[in-house]
Amino acid sequence: MQVPKKHLPVVGLLGLVIIAAAGGTVYYYQFASPHAHAIPAHRLVFMTAVIQELGGFHLNNTAFLNQTTLPAFDASKGYNLTGVKYQDYVPTYSDNKTINANAGDIITFFIHGIDGSGHGVQQIGSAHGFEIDGPTVSVAPGGVLPGTIPFGQWYTVTVTFTTAGSYSYRCNIVCSLQHQFMTGNIVVS
Repeated sequence: MQVPKKHLPVVGLLGLVIIAAAGGTVYYYQFASPHAHAIPAHRLVFMTAVIQELGGFHLNNTAFLNQTTLPAFDASKGYNLTGVKYQDYVPTYSDNKTINANAGDIITFFIHGIDGSGHGVQQIGSAHGFEIDGPTVSVAPGGVLPGTIPFGQWYTVTVTFTTAGSYSYRCNIVCSLQHQFMTGNIVVS
């Protein structure tokens, strides 16, 4: 069946209006909703530190802090997450020693120093150390870096990674014969 010719201009005009409206909407939407940029996040990293012969540094958990105040902290008891708004996350890649972050992210480390004596390996001293090497690290007021983690105690420090790049964290206090291998990585993109 043939459509009368008088309707073709109306259908054609209507089609152009719909296409223009859709194109206009897409064009307008791009400017009305700008592309999302990564907002710096505050990450919580929970770790243990034991002599390298027994595993060295180990990531136990990672979370995003969803509030401005940090969890309560006591060097003998550790952190207290009661009432703290946070969201656990699983790193995209994890060897339990590598931390991934974005430039501008803040990371608060909570590290428990574990006494490795009594396991048949030689332990030296009574503490681990914690130091970060890399492009640019800004330590929050009141934080100490490098830090000392006495065996059986907790240590915390909050740092901002302002520059993308490869960082490393390491024990800077001789604690065992394999002390130099007690390291981990922080990849900031």
